[in-house]
Amino acid sequence: MHNFPWLFRVEGARRTLTGLYALAFNLTAAGFSLFYLYTSGFGLVSTESNRGVYLMLTSVLVFLLYPATRRSPTDRPSIVDIVLIALTIASVGYWIHQYVSYAIFRVSAPNQWDLAMGAIAIAVMLETSRRALGPVISTIAIVFLLQLYYGSYLPGQLAHPGMSVERTLEFTYSTQEALFGVVTATFATFVFPFMIFGAFLERSGAGAFFMDLGTAIAGRWRGGPAKIAVMTSAFFGSISGSSVANVVTTGSFTIPLMKRTGYRPHDAGAIEAIASTGGQFMPPVMGAGVFILATLTETSYLTIALINVIPASVFFIFLLTMVDLEAVRLGLKGLPPAEIPSVRKVLARGWHFFLPLVAVIGLLFVGYSPEFCAFWGTVSAAVLSWRHKSTRMGPTAVVQGLIGGAQSNAAAGAAIGTLGIIIGGIVLAGLGLKFSAVLIEFSGGNLFLALCLVTLVSIIIGMGSSTTGSYIILSVVAAPALIQLGVPTIAAHLAVFYAACLSNITPPVCVSAFAGAAIAGAPPMRTGFAALKFGATLVLMPFSFVYVPELLLYGPWGDIVYKTVLYGVGSVLLAISLQAATPVPGPVSIPQRILFAVGGLALMFPATLLIDLIGAAIAIGAAAWFALGKSRPAQVR
Repeated sequence: MHNFPWLFRVEGARRTLTGLYALAFNLTAAGFSLFYLYTSGFGLVSTESNRGVYLMLTSVLVFLLYPATRRSPTDRPSIVDIVLIALTIASVGYWIHQYVSYAIFRVSAPNQWDLAMGAIAIAVMLETSRRALGPVISTIAIVFLLQLYYGSYLPGQLAHPGMSVERTLEFTYSTQEALFGVVTATFATFVFPFMIFGAFLERSGAGAFFMDLGTAIAGRWRGGPAKIAVMTSAFFGSISGSSVANVVTTGSFTIPLMKRTGYRPHDAGAIEAIASTGGQFMPPVMGAGVFILATLTETSYLTIALINVIPASVFFIFLLTMVDLEAVRLGLKGLPPAEIPSVRKVLARGWHFFLPLVAVIGLLFVGYSPEFCAFWGTVSAAVLSWRHKSTRMGPTAVVQGLIGGAQSNAAAGAAIGTLGIIIGGIVLAGLGLKFSAVLIEFSGGNLFLALCLVTLVSIIIGMGSSTTGSYIILSVVAAPALIQLGVPTIAAHLAVFYAACLSNITPPVCVSAFAGAAIAGAPPMRTGFAALKFGATLVLMPFSFVYVPELLLYGPWGDIVYKTVLYGVGSVLLAISLQAATPVPGPVSIPQRILFAVGGLALMFPATLLIDLIGAAIAIGAAAWFALGKSRPAQVR
């Protein structure tokens, strides 16, 4: 115990385990990661084991680390937790053991053990997500279960004859369509191995390297700390795939630094929140939802990553412009030279940290599966850490990396079982197509109005849920409506995915902004509205994929380059309008801001060459007006 003190202590957000309970958690977590590291590299396990073990061990770790209520013990699991762990192992273990027998002999005729274990499994999965993520996602799942039974009471097109309790339990638990369906398979097969990869990359010293690199590149610029936040969040977010985890990890450094150099607390928290949200769609790794997207659209992960390069790039160009103009408005400078490391020295010391990412991308290009790429990325991160004595990953660091990956998954994966229940309720009742029909009918078949409704629904569903959870629900109930209205499948799903990302920064419930506000010591709602302003292009992205498909590499390369340049210039003009500032210090009047906004939007959404020319003329006119206004005082003097 004295030789390995870290094995006997686990710190969580609401519970800190010590002693044998901590040891049990760490050994379970390390074994959990090791099992899926093995499956990603060699894949020699059954489908039911792959899916069942993931849900089982995720719930076990959640029950150990997250207390049931505020009155529950904060230093150990309670008796209720131990009972729930036993029920989880029993119900999921029964499914793993009995699935083949059920599939051969008992389809549509489950026995009493099947039904009893199904009821227990559903209950423990609902409690798992409630503990880690709050009551919202579990409540939604309960509503979808109830609508299966009371289907005849639903209004209009949503009505159905209703399902018996037995049919609901069988479909949700015994099959591979709901609880153990595609969502669970995607997380177990693709997402969790990348979480392990991210944990190893962080412990190999890559996290500190990317932070130093961001400081070296952007530290001397005006408002440098905010640009460091944007760059490091893009780097780290591409690896972690979780906006909240990104805020907490990089924000602990960048937010205090932004405040120290003059950014207001709510702006500092907002900049970190929106930058971390952008990390979810920043290639090469991107967020967990992208693996689901690739699965549902039957598109290779590499293709999804490639078509996100332009949207992610223009998003971060807009964000960096907003940050720069905020520095202009506040008259901020860069960091003191003494605090800025040399780019050459940083790269000389840590260039090898790019190699695991290069390995992942290279293997994807060759044609290997994402989980296999994650396996070799993890191995390469551990091996390359030995380049410097200070970063070498010995046995202790490797075990800590395994534990860190599983602990990250405990929060990210807690909703997966519950999301499977929701998907099961939608599929069994046929609500996906019905909701799409209602959406089309409500919008009158107008694509623009349908996109507005999808964005609104995503914000509502995203309250208290993760980006992945929001996207999974929307992919079933909203994406089909856009596809029926003529939007290409990938564009429709990406529109829904970016709308789901938007829920991280849209008040009244915006988890990433709230996390940034907590670190910055700023009002949560004010931080949320500031994040929405800094991430204004994220609001436009779902519309952009529909009306400017060239951003997704559709069409001739000449058109793609032309539309991308126009979109980038238009987003900069929009930033000038929102910030009432230009790169050249000086006041921007309200009429000038309106002209910059109109010109920018016309360039971002170029329906015809005439609109392009009108947008360019308006923008040039606004810039000339601003320049003339600045020159007049000098002429008077």
